[in-house]
Amino acid sequence: MMNIIPLSNNGFAMAGNLKKFINPRFINTIDLALMKELLARHEAELTDFSLDLLDQEEEEARTALHDLLTGSEDTYPEGLRADLHRIAELGDARGLEIIQAQAERQRIDLFPEMRRGDEDAPNKAHDPKHIAVRVFLEHLDLFDAAADHMALLTADRLHEYAGRERGVTVDLTEEKVEAFRAAVAALFRDAFLGDYCRVGDYVDDEEINLVVGHGSLVSTMPVVEGLKERVISVRQISHAVLRYSESTGMLRLARIRKAHQPEVAELFASIILERPGFFDGDDAQDLYTLRPIERAGSGFEFDARYDPLIDRILIVEAAADLMVPGKNGYPRVARTLRSRDLTGDALRHLTNTPVSFGDSWRLGELVFRILFKSEGKRQPQVTVKLRPPGVVQFRRTQHEARVMTLIERNGLMNDRDDFEVIDAAE
Repeated sequence: MMNIIPLSNNGFAMAGNLKKFINPRFINTIDLALMKELLARHEAELTDFSLDLLDQEEEEARTALHDLLTGSEDTYPEGLRADLHRIAELGDARGLEIIQAQAERQRIDLFPEMRRGDEDAPNKAHDPKHIAVRVFLEHLDLFDAAADHMALLTADRLHEYAGRERGVTVDLTEEKVEAFRAAVAALFRDAFLGDYCRVGDYVDDEEINLVVGHGSLVSTMPVVEGLKERVISVRQISHAVLRYSESTGMLRLARIRKAHQPEVAELFASIILERPGFFDGDDAQDLYTLRPIERAGSGFEFDARYDPLIDRILIVEAAADLMVPGKNGYPRVARTLRSRDLTGDALRHLTNTPVSFGDSWRLGELVFRILFKSEGKRQPQVTVKLRPPGVVQFRRTQHEARVMTLIERNGLMNDRDDFEVIDAAE
């Protein structure tokens, strides 16, 4: 009977999802042939470790694998760390669901030999971690697509740019995607001092999605090996997200530095749309307003009677800003009063404060929770943060269209037709 290998306390200190991914269960159950193939990608960089060690009896082979994965930097190449970080992002139940969805979309019959149920005993090869490793090694394009869609699903804080007109369609070609990749790579190379850059493009009805995988800044962390301290360097992969709607002319950016956003938007306009300056209008980021709520006062309630699936809406947080004259006559925030109430009365509580909208006070931010009708025990909900002029933040779900419709129908979205009339007059 094979011994179970515990992770030592003096091993390699890993951060975040990688520490959870490489645990005793993983080391004791992962297919050694898969690990040998993964390690072979970095064989030239491995020191004091031979792939032949994995050809020993299973217990000795797993001991060697344990010593490598929990050992020092000298036997743990940076490239291997990067691979494992990527695999860890998809090595859970949600990641497996995304992998399966992408396989179905690409019509890939993924591992048909595994679809045998549990005839004898639960198969460790069905573990999401094991499947993520295998897909990474055997279907890298599918793995990249799944990682991109994970980034799309988890991007919650989107910065939006409104184009100069609606209905501008995209003729997305490989040449355009490559030209955009090269331009963004040059921008990120200067910012993050790394060369890696990959762009995945995905069309979803009338929405164009681009996911840019790039190396983040190198970070260092101290680790302890025995009684000695080491400092190691890690460069993880970040995913920037761009989503463009042809019908509305709206470009949404996520996980992109604020300083880079205008340049990335212009690269998209000039290369992908072939419309330089498309997102340069004065109103490009003047998208949202809370003025209707200020006029209604503390008694404001969202009107969602048009949508039979919305149960109720709770205003759980409101921030009121006191504005005073700043430099060059532009107002600045002198102080902020923030009200929170999970029962939905956050806005009403401002009536017991010095806040008086319409004078020097303005509503700077609103957080509301939408609860949807459901037959299940747990009621689906989405929490939305709205901060004018250009930020709406919520976890993108199947209810995204409903959230945006609610915002628009309650007058919290600026009417861009007014701006178009002004532009035409000018």
